[in-house]
Amino acid sequence: MKKVVIAGGSGFIGTYLDTRFREIGYKVVIISRSPVHVSWLPTDLQKAVEGAELVINLAGKTINCRHSETNRKAILESRIKSTKLIGDAILASKNPPKLWINASGAAIYKASEEKAMTEDETEFASGFMADVVRKWESAFFEFELQQTRQVALRTSVVLGKNGGALKPLAMLSRLGLGGKQADGTQIFSWIHIEDYFRIVQFLIKETAIQGVINCTSPHPLSNTDFMTSLRKANSALFGIPAPRFAIVIGAKLIGTEAKLLLDSLFVIPKRLLKSDFKFAFPTIDKALADLLK
Repeated sequence: MKKVVIAGGSGFIGTYLDTRFREIGYKVVIISRSPVHVSWLPTDLQKAVEGAELVINLAGKTINCRHSETNRKAILESRIKSTKLIGDAILASKNPPKLWINASGAAIYKASEEKAMTEDETEFASGFMADVVRKWESAFFEFELQQTRQVALRTSVVLGKNGGALKPLAMLSRLGLGGKQADGTQIFSWIHIEDYFRIVQFLIKETAIQGVINCTSPHPLSNTDFMTSLRKANSALFGIPAPRFAIVIGAKLIGTEAKLLLDSLFVIPKRLLKSDFKFAFPTIDKALADLLK
């Protein structure tokens, strides 16, 4: 039985991958701080990664919090530390995994409403989250592994039924608060969680692919259009818009950052499209019809 190792696998994305890989016959090993899973001790990690078809690292403190100095330090250090621990475990293994996918973020790209960002982009954003992604990827690609392919998955907002960004936004639309946010022109890049899983499957099979991959739908859209589609999917008759100042105040009240809603990320999965990956949910209407049914 082929083995998949999911580090940080107890969260929203990891739980979905765990379920789906088991459904298609894989043995799944979860690495987390929970006593029911494999620990982060180097000896346990090395044993876990031995002979794996895939190791995917999703570990890291959530960015959905106030970016105080303490939280910034934890967000960065949790990503760098988990990456280095896994890399060291792979280096020490006698039968190393065939593929190591490390989570990464689309936040490395400059905010844009006109220019689509692809993996070819070389001029990146400034600011905290972009800096985190740069350092995270640098730590990942510092490892020179002869028998293990490495892919950094620059992921946009993941939409799923049981967590992530969709649940609170869908609730707002049902309450009549699902209008545009700020001026509504900011671009929303997203990916259905099933397509996330299918991309991971695709990367296992396509052994020539390595390096950076954008994990996002080929059809990003404006915030206004996204909220319109969300209202339609929820049969909401109207949606009161949220001005920028209200989003800033609201973000502080619920302990998160307004930038997560206000920044415009226009990201296209050029390498996946060039490799003929077929999205099951390429458009937001199709994705929402599935997730909100």
